[in-house]
Parts: sequence; C-alpha cells; structure tokens
Amino acid sequence: MTNPPTTVVGVETLDTQQVVEALASDELNGRDNRTPGSLSAQELLVSQLAQFAEPAFPESDGNSGFLQPFDVGTNILAIIPGGDLADEYVMIGAHYDHLGIDCRRVVSEDDICNGATDNATGVAEVMEIARSIAADGPPRRSLIIALWDAEEDGLVGSSRYVNNPVVPLAQTVAYVNFDIHGANLLPSLANWTILVGAETGGPHLVESASTAIEASTLDTIMLSLLFGLGRSDHAVLVGAGVPSVFFTDSTGGCYHTVGDEVAVVDFAKLEQQIASADALTRDLLSTESPPVLDRQAPPSTYDDAAQLLELIAAAEPDFGLLGSEAQATSEQYLIELQGVVDAGPEAFDDAANGIVLVGVAGLVSALADGPCDAYIP
Repeated sequence: MTNPPTTVVGVETLDTQQVVEALASDELNGRDNRTPGSLSAQELLVSQLAQFAEPAFPESDGNSGFLQPFDVGTNILAIIPGGDLADEYVMIGAHYDHLGIDCRRVVSEDDICNGATDNATGVAEVMEIARSIAADGPPRRSLIIALWDAEEDGLVGSSRYVNNPVVPLAQTVAYVNFDIHGANLLPSLANWTILVGAETGGPHLVESASTAIEASTLDTIMLSLLFGLGRSDHAVLVGAGVPSVFFTDSTGGCYHTVGDEVAVVDFAKLEQQIASADALTRDLLSTESPPVLDRQAPPSTYDDAAQLLELIAAAEPDFGLLGSEAQATSEQYLIELQGVVDAGPEAFDDAANGIVLVGVAGLVSALADGPCDAYIP
C-alpha cells in the first residue's frame, strides 16, 4: 500500500464537533440503514477518511474501496498501515447508523431520531483519533478504522465483518469501541463515564486501560464485559476472539428519542473521552505486550460492585429527577450495593453477584426512562 494524501482536493476537513453536527443534522433524517440519509453519511465519512487513511478494499474504485456492503447495510472500513508490526492490527470503531424516524417519544413537532450521542459522537471520536495517529506517521501496528452499519438492527454490520474480515481475526490484537459518548446520565454524573471489558484482554489490557483513563480529567469506572449488556459491537468482536474495550456513557433519558440532538452533547466531556481513548489506542499500537484473550475471566467481580457504588452514590442527589418509582428503585439498589461492598470481597458469592446484576439492570431502565431535558449540559 502507498501512503495516502493528507488532504483531498475540494473536501473540507471537519473537526469533532462538525462531524457530530453533520451526522446528527435533520438533513440526514436519522441515518437509518439503506436510506438516502445513510448514503449521505457514507459519502461524508469516506470523504474524511480518504484524507488520511487507505481504503480497505484497494482493488475497488473510488468510494467503493472503503465500503463493505451487505444485505441490509454498508460498513465503512479503512486502514492506516503500520511499521515493523504491520501484520498485526488494532481496530477502532463505532456504529454510524441510527433509527431514522422510528424511535421512542416521537412528538408531533419532531419525528427525526438524530442520534447525536448515539452514535455521531462515537464516529467523530474514531475520526479524530485516527486522523491524529496518521499525522504522526506510521504506527508500529496497523490501524483498522471500522464504522459499522445496522448496529441498531442487532449488531448486524459487525457480525457481517467477523464473517468476512479485512484481515484474519487472529491478526487483530484488540478492538476499541465507542457507543454513546458526550452524554450525561444525570447532572451529578457530568464528570463520570464508563469503560467496559478490559479484562477480556487479560492483565495487559487492564493495565493499559487503567493507565489510559488517567489521560483525562473524568471519573471513569471500569466494569466487566457483562455490564455492556451485549448491546454494542464490542460484544461481537469478543465473541469472535478479539479482546475489546467499550467506552460508553450508558443510556440516559435522551436514548433513542427525538431529543438526542446536538444540543445535548457535552463537547467538553467528549474532548476528555477522546484523550483517554487516544491514549489507549496508541498504547495498543505500540506495546510490546499486546492483549491476549482471556475466556476464563469471571463475568462480574467484587470490583464491579465497588465501582458501581461510587457511580451510584455520586448520582444520589439527582434520584428525584427519575420519578417516584425509579427513585425508590435506585435508592433501594444503593442500599443493597452498599451492603455488598461493606461485606468485602471474601463474601462476594452468587447471591451478592445477583444483587449487583439485577440492580444494575433496573437502574439502567430507570435512567433511560428519565426526562431527556434534565441532562443538557
């Protein structure tokens, strides 16, 4: 492969906020797969990728070199070739599709599900990090940039990819996934975010992720893979044998509603999230100790309970925003979780594990059912 040009004549280079604004605009009508809005998103994203990355399918002409079509959508794939470890690959990715006009809480004056935090911000992060890495010259390992389609239909795009990968999955040392960023579950959690699944890559990935989150000013909790609830593309890659990390802000009141517009994006928070993810991606590209898939890692641990307790205790001042039933559920979970943590790691048995898992599922539901306008930065 030859080095790509740093610019494409006549194409404006968009910054992070501009990418979010473009993808979440009404003109793209919610980016549902196989719609004109999705095609416009593809054209926009390929025009940006062509400025700094190479097509994943160089035998194809023009934009087609970046596209992996399948029956219900089209993945967008590009590569930044590496140096001395060019035959090893790190992948970063995010889904670019959304729901079109088929989401929760459609109102008479607005029926477009713009998907700003879900997942225009994730796509913008991938672009920003990949562009920055390309600007510094070839990394040791090659970087695959993956923008998935039809995630909202059941992780279809990433599932198609693992059955038809650009390079053998055995050569992909890790995947870094972004889904719902720049979002605030509650005003009290504006400085909090979540990293899921580092244990899938064993101690090396845990250590790398732990160091990377120190690159930002955010309070980042690290949770086991199970807490991603299998609801984003990282789950597909782990299932295919690729150690993966999932960066997310979980699902708040704007999730899958017409309220998920650019106005709710916390761009200052997003900047800090980019800092952590950039640090992790760069370390994975250069490390002498790449992750090794750990299929024996427990589904949840005492540390998960302790991390969740920190998050939920910080959220307690805003429980009243969730409505009476959700407030009661959240308060009860806080009490039960405190009991699990106070009992110590030696007492973390199946019963304690059940308290953690059942409670967190209820909490996620309560947060998603809250009001969208309570979380605007």
